[in-house]
Amino acid sequence: MVLSFRGSQPPYDLIERYHPSGVILFPSNLKGDPVGMVHALRQRYPKLLVLIDQEGGPFYTYRAPGVPRFPAAMALAASGDAELVRAVGRAIGSEIAYLGANVDLAPVLDVNVNPKNPIIGIRSFGADPDAVIRYGLAFAQGLQGAGVLWTAKHFPGHGDTQTDSHTGLPIVDKPLGAIEKVELAPFRAAVKAGVPLIMTAHILYPALDPDYPATLSHKILTGLLREKMGYDGLIVTDDMGMRAIADRWGAGEAAVRAVEAGADLVLVGRGGGTADEVYQALNQAIASGRISSQRRQVTAARLAAARARTNPPAPEPDWKELDALNLKAARAGVTWLSGELPIPGKGTLVIGPKISKLWGAEPSLAELAPKYLPGSHYLEVHQKPTGGDITTALERAPKFDRIVLGTYHWLGSLPDEQVWLYEALAKTGKPVYVVALGNPDDYTYLSPAPAGYLATYGYRAAQVRAALEALAGVYTPTGRLPVPVGPFPIGAGKGR
Repeated sequence: MVLSFRGSQPPYDLIERYHPSGVILFPSNLKGDPVGMVHALRQRYPKLLVLIDQEGGPFYTYRAPGVPRFPAAMALAASGDAELVRAVGRAIGSEIAYLGANVDLAPVLDVNVNPKNPIIGIRSFGADPDAVIRYGLAFAQGLQGAGVLWTAKHFPGHGDTQTDSHTGLPIVDKPLGAIEKVELAPFRAAVKAGVPLIMTAHILYPALDPDYPATLSHKILTGLLREKMGYDGLIVTDDMGMRAIADRWGAGEAAVRAVEAGADLVLVGRGGGTADEVYQALNQAIASGRISSQRRQVTAARLAAARARTNPPAPEPDWKELDALNLKAARAGVTWLSGELPIPGKGTLVIGPKISKLWGAEPSLAELAPKYLPGSHYLEVHQKPTGGDITTALERAPKFDRIVLGTYHWLGSLPDEQVWLYEALAKTGKPVYVVALGNPDDYTYLSPAPAGYLATYGYRAAQVRAALEALAGVYTPTGRLPVPVGPFPIGAGKGR
């Protein structure tokens, strides 16, 4: 088992009660003295795997003050620079190693071929399997260079779904040949590269197994991944409390089925009741012989091999060096799709949404505008602009020569309220330049077309700064689209 826990103190009681092979860290665990907490945990339980989601972008668990938050995978891929991606992977790995965690649940090797994907989006390196392989493995090599075990996820692929497995069971109903060519290609490359862990997806692939989602499928985990693809590392499930699994089989029975299918580690998310349910179900399956001693020995050997590759906590990184790399990566990813650059700050109104703190609080485009687009004025609005926001924007717009509007969505579609604000501003006759601060496809929701369009693939502070600096002419953005966006194909971008 891999267990989550509540609070920011070492979960000694939980570990003594359930004897997990690992624990997973969430942002709520890393308050106060996160380094001291994790180091104490590692010292008391030296064999414990300590897992973390530190992908870059929205999934950034260790985000203490002063810790640089690097861009998401799609922004890194937009740079077209595998060496830069490798350096970022190593930098993120150095953050993790200093914290004391030893397993990163990254990189995401899902090929994001579905623009309506509700949970992957900018977490993916793009819509081209070859690019996902190139940049995903570069990122993994960086993590490995920092002494952190990496994880390929979400096998056999979460990039062509329209359902989030946190809330329902996604189905990818496509021919086997297409799955082999797109979804499986990055995982085959990861296996060849010696990936230590692979995380399963709670997704039904009828062409691979018409009856069970991948996490519970012997055909997929053993027949495909183990036998056909030759993988002998650790298989870890995604959270067994997710509704795609728990609503149909219950977390306990699903955990047993996952082990029978070929999984080695069962991830149990937040909630002590679920942990107890899974623990009891696994123990009963062992006692009854449903999970054999031979099966347990095989997993024990894989665990021992993984533990042998872990390292003790590392020294504190050079944060200034990481900050500089973060800005370099943010600038390298900014993609200029239309319009003329630079624009003057004088006569420009920058309107930016204050994005939810759910994935970590960051300064808005509006807040940073005076510093990085000198001479500009700013207006901050809600992530879903209110009627009052729109009224204020329309009152102020006539006083300026041009408007820069920040838009944002990652999960789902661009909110209607952002579209309404854009349409209202466009009707003023002022040229509107759009900076897409999340998924790059905001362009497809906007009519008429913006006067200029930049994509940052994220709203972290370095990315917002990079966008404003591009508008100001500090540098020329050279990023290239890793996914198609409306009339712009993969590889589009004006700056090279």
